[in-house]
Amino acid sequence: MNQIHYDVHVRDLGFPEGPVALADGGVAFVDLLHARIRRWHPDDGVTVLAELDGAPNGMCLGPDGKLWIANNGGIAPQGPGRALHHAERPLPGGLQELDLRTGAVQVITQGGVQPHRPNDVVVSPEGHAVFTDPQNWEVLKTNPDAYLGGRVLIRREDGTVELLAELPGFPNGLIFHPSGDLLVNLTRRREVIRFRWQSGRIAAPELFCRFPEGFAPDGMCLTEDHLLVAGSVGDMIAVVGLDGRPQGLVSTGPNTDPTNLCISQDRVFITNGFARELVSLEIDQLIQKL
Repeated sequence: MNQIHYDVHVRDLGFPEGPVALADGGVAFVDLLHARIRRWHPDDGVTVLAELDGAPNGMCLGPDGKLWIANNGGIAPQGPGRALHHAERPLPGGLQELDLRTGAVQVITQGGVQPHRPNDVVVSPEGHAVFTDPQNWEVLKTNPDAYLGGRVLIRREDGTVELLAELPGFPNGLIFHPSGDLLVNLTRRREVIRFRWQSGRIAAPELFCRFPEGFAPDGMCLTEDHLLVAGSVGDMIAVVGLDGRPQGLVSTGPNTDPTNLCISQDRVFITNGFARELVSLEIDQLIQKL
């Protein structure tokens, strides 16, 4: 398998996730272990945008230009096979909003279904926040019988949270396909499933893509022609056609743990969790490695 070579922009992070391309050419991302939102920019390096309670897990740019943050309440991996870290300042799981102009952070989930451990979040075609909630995933290795199962939730405009679907396994990254359908990664099943989106409601799931043993999908992003999927288990990036056909895997290197990715101009930015770094390479360089 080919291994990609990338530029390293930030090292010595806690556990990075959820990269988001910003309009000014920078990339914002979460740091679960340090409970911070950070920003990297080619002109001024890395800065801290906000310090939070709990543990920010995933993130997207809302339609109002503010960052929407999926906060899991206070858990972050420390390293491969190592115990989870409970943040000193726990928070009920939910969505938060960060105003990039003022630095103000507020909780934006109010009423309805109570989220447990939100993982990743995306904006729906109607401008609502759709997010995965794998719930008490920390018990999966030690006491799997106690696992509550996963969910896909939606936050309506008034802040109310509703259940869209209950899912087996570990629902993780999610994204809207160019067709308007919702794609959701099921990490423990090595699958991407597809929901037909119907004005804020979803139909029964269909299989979109299945990955081989040794690859577990985490976060994902879209180029013009491909779906790129980060394999945090397996240390690989999968390239998938928009029709759901896998086109190949490329390695990010041993013990990198790529958690998520985003596109900024002509580059793919990747958060490597256990390598504790933000890296990037040109999209064409990634595709050529197949």
